[in-house]
Amino acid sequence: MSRPIEVSAAYARLIAQSKHAAVEQLLLGSRLSAELLASLEFITWQQLAVIFRNFDTVQTSPAWTAQLGAQFNIAAHGPLGFAALSAPTLGDAMEVMGRFYPARNTANEVWTESRDGRFYFALRDVTGDAVFARWLAEIVLKIMESLLAAILGHPVGQDVYIHFAHNAPDGAEDLAAQYQGKVTFDALESSLSVPESWLRVSSPLHDEPIYRANMISCREIIASRESLTNIAVVVQDLLTDHFDQQAAGGAVQRAPPTLDEVAQRLHSTPRTLIRRLKLEGATYRSIVESLRSDYAARLLREERLNVAQIGEILGYSDPANFGRAFRRWHGVSPAGWRRLQVR
Repeated sequence: MSRPIEVSAAYARLIAQSKHAAVEQLLLGSRLSAELLASLEFITWQQLAVIFRNFDTVQTSPAWTAQLGAQFNIAAHGPLGFAALSAPTLGDAMEVMGRFYPARNTANEVWTESRDGRFYFALRDVTGDAVFARWLAEIVLKIMESLLAAILGHPVGQDVYIHFAHNAPDGAEDLAAQYQGKVTFDALESSLSVPESWLRVSSPLHDEPIYRANMISCREIIASRESLTNIAVVVQDLLTDHFDQQAAGGAVQRAPPTLDEVAQRLHSTPRTLIRRLKLEGATYRSIVESLRSDYAARLLREERLNVAQIGEILGYSDPANFGRAFRRWHGVSPAGWRRLQVR
């Protein structure tokens, strides 16, 4: 059974605290009371849709979505927000929001990609409710714009493009005026994009231990909400937690857990774990190698550690072994790859 479509209850709590209407009026028809809402971590998307509709009836401006998004500052997003705010670069922050978005909201599919010299944070509705999808997209992209402004230290300006997949609603000019970036409607997808050159902008809010710890928390939230029937995903999450802890610093450097150690943690035998991974087209070694390759590239891009230190984090006590492995993954030495990235 897959995870249901749900959203963080924090969205509803922030609306209830907005003072635009009585809490009872805003929750009418949602099957939620103020007391129950205060105790929940997640609610269904239908419940949030009801609250949005109730909120819409007491608004005088069609731009309330963007105004609400501005109030949903990134720190209100729990571990997801803190991971994005403490990321090393603007690009890392956008990737965190795309990668761990399900820690707060599964009403959208979200992805990041580079295209035509720009980097996109894009989303697609999965609820089938066009009105709710429009409102949520307008809120989420305002939240993303606020994240970028916090990292840049100033309004984002017209180099940031905000595209909405829906047609221009009534009051579109008022809505567009709430964003600092350039807004267009009737696009192929709802997205926010920045010039690719911005990805390397360092964040003044970067804090490596907080960044790594909150990514681990996001991963744990997602895993706890999903059906863990895919053993390859479970193994990948365990190994990713290991590499995150190693990269965060402060821990004794050690090699990744062995197949036997992971099997023990999963209350399985090594033979059973190997068989289950094979049924999913995976091997333990391939998962470890894929993660090492990914982390090696990521840590080299950050430029805070030397090549030998990165090798140790990934479990290579001999820098030469790390160098050979990196050439196998990327076709160039670690130092050469780093030089190519900073051009």
